[in-house]
Order: sequence, then structure tokens, then C-alpha cells
Amino acid sequence: MFVAADLEGYWNPFPFFESPYLDKIKTKEDAYNLGAEHGKILKEIGFNLNFAPVAELEDKVWKHRTFSGSLGEISEKVNFYINGLQEQGVKATAKHYPGGSLNVKDPHKYIVKAEISQEQLNVFDSALENVSAVMIGHPIVFGAVDSNRKPSSVSFEIISELRKKFDGLIISDDINMRGLRNKYFLRERQLFIDLINAGNDIIIDGSWHLFPAHNLNKKISYIKKAVNEGKIEEEKIDESVRRILIAKGYNVM
Repeated sequence: MFVAADLEGYWNPFPFFESPYLDKIKTKEDAYNLGAEHGKILKEIGFNLNFAPVAELEDKVWKHRTFSGSLGEISEKVNFYINGLQEQGVKATAKHYPGGSLNVKDPHKYIVKAEISQEQLNVFDSALENVSAVMIGHPIVFGAVDSNRKPSSVSFEIISELRKKFDGLIISDDINMRGLRNKYFLRERQLFIDLINAGNDIIIDGSWHLFPAHNLNKKISYIKKAVNEGKIEEEKIDESVRRILIAKGYNVM
């Protein structure tokens, strides 16, 4: 199974390891070395998927979660980090597509709206040939791409455009962040329907610690019922399962 961590430079889940902030990484070689160091640590512990690197252009919320430099330098650092990480046997995740998660205010607490530039999309596009997964953020976006007044993570418009360029794993950001949840107050079943129909292969749900077996079974029942009612096409789930199995090394047609 996938065992994932959020070791991204700024956010560090391991008290025994002190990682430099991404904005302090000066060269692409340093970015590669950081990715390799993160990969080595994660592999030794037993992780095989990292929700990193952040591939956004600027971090106005936490200040340190993005690489610094020109557009070309940021793209190079993102790709060199990905290569360093994945050469250690840990899959990388470029996040938070299409951008905007770090530009305005904390999406863990607020609904975020952001304008996306073509330059921001170019950074993600440069990573798509190398990276194993892309994480979709929750901002409502406009500009170079438009989420149609919905959070990006439930926007078919956003994810379908990404899918034209990328056949790897598409993963939602944590669905308990208020930037998404506040749009689905008392409508959890509809949230899962929209997440799957938008094109997410994997859904991150950080509420697992609250009665985990009950919560998991309840959410599986949402999806089963939606499939039986024709609100989710079973083929969409099959496509996601195929991509997940391929990412895990299975030979799937």
C-alpha cells in the first residue's frame, strides 16, 4: 500500500530531522540533494510516497514553502528535487495544482479565491514528465484556468485539463480543510460524488482518527450508493484503480 508523508521542507513531521526551508535552496543541485536526503530518510522509515514538492510560485501565507528565483530557476529546482526524491524509491507529488493555495490566505481555515497565471501553470507543466503524482488544491481559481466558481479539487474543468497532459496519479488535498468543507456543509455524500466525478484518483481524508472504521465504511457506502444510482460512472473508479495499480508496479492493461 502507499505509505505517505508530508515532508516538504517547511513542514517537517519528524523531530529528529531538521530540513532547510525551500526558499533557502539556492541551486538546482541543492534541490536535488534535498530531494535525495528526504527520499533516503523516508525510505529507511518505510514511506514510499511524499506529498512534495510544492510547485507554486510564491508563498504569502507561510513564507517558506516554495522555491525562490526566476521562473526558470523555480522549475529547475522543482524537477531536480523530484529526481532526487524518486531516485531513492519514493514517489513525488507536485502540489497544489493549479496554484493559488499559498497566495492569499490559509485554505485550512478559509475559502480561497486566486488568479492563476500562465507562468504558474508552466511550473507544473515542466514537472509532469517526471513526477508520479499531482495534488489538487482547494482554491477557487480564474485566469489562465478557471474552476467555474468551484474549489479546484471538485472542478472537472481543472482536473480534466490536467488529465490531457498527465496520466499519473491525481490526489486531492485533505478534504477536511475549510477551503473545501465550507462549501459542503452537511453535504458530505455530495462531496465524495463531486471529488470522484471531477477526476481525483485518491482522496485524502484526515478525519481517519475519529472512529476510523465507522468513517471509512460510511464513505465507502456513499460511493457504492452513488454508483448504483448512476451518479458516479463505475468506469471512472476503474480508471483510477488502474492508475493506482500501475503506480504500485503492477502490469495492468
